[in-house]
Amino acid sequence: MRTKEPELKDNFNKTMIAILAHDLRQPFATLVMTADMIKHTNKALSEGEIHLLFEDLRNTASKSMDLLNGLLYWAKSASKDFVIKTEPLLLHDLIHEANALYLYDQLNKHIILYNIVPERQLICAHKEMIQFINRNILSNATKYSPEGGIIGVTCSEDENWVTVAFTDQGNGMSASQILELFHLNDTDPAASGLLKGAGMAMNICHDMITQMNGRIWAESTIGEGTTFYYALPKTSAMAIAVA
Repeated sequence: MRTKEPELKDNFNKTMIAILAHDLRQPFATLVMTADMIKHTNKALSEGEIHLLFEDLRNTASKSMDLLNGLLYWAKSASKDFVIKTEPLLLHDLIHEANALYLYDQLNKHIILYNIVPERQLICAHKEMIQFINRNILSNATKYSPEGGIIGVTCSEDENWVTVAFTDQGNGMSASQILELFHLNDTDPAASGLLKGAGMAMNICHDMITQMNGRIWAESTIGEGTTFYYALPKTSAMAIAVA
């Protein structure tokens, strides 16, 4: 994403267009559909119904805004002059902040999130980028978790790395699906069905974590769920220049 080679620049542009076409089309369609329903209803809506409608609208708009913010930072990172400024951040708080966007969906599906990250655990990252990654992993975990499922977030550290793990109880993925999920840039985005939804977002997450000198991967068993991991170096550096 950070190279000047025409092929990868073209790939970047196609991916961005595909995201705008697929991931933002549905939220806007939901907003229009809800507005039409309110406009053309033949009966007065109760206070409870109005509350639920506006809660849905707020939830949809918040997710769309988050996606646009993530795309903004991703687009900026494609510039050769872009500098990633990292800072020490409290990981436990980041997880709770990121998950706030999905509490409504989790409540409706009776999903419980266990944030087992120690409250004083630090991670050195670019806040907007790491939150885009956290939100997308939590979004997938919420979407694919069964009714009454559990999502667990843990972390571990060694001499060089802080590793974060997000575990869900969904249907799981095959090894080939996981591989393709993180390497959509190796193919033509316009021709790949994986670019819808999670595929496009996780591709951006892969690029963002790479720019922070980290790595991201997943382990899964069909029928038993998936665990997404990312690892960032334990460093006091406050800025990473992008080549």
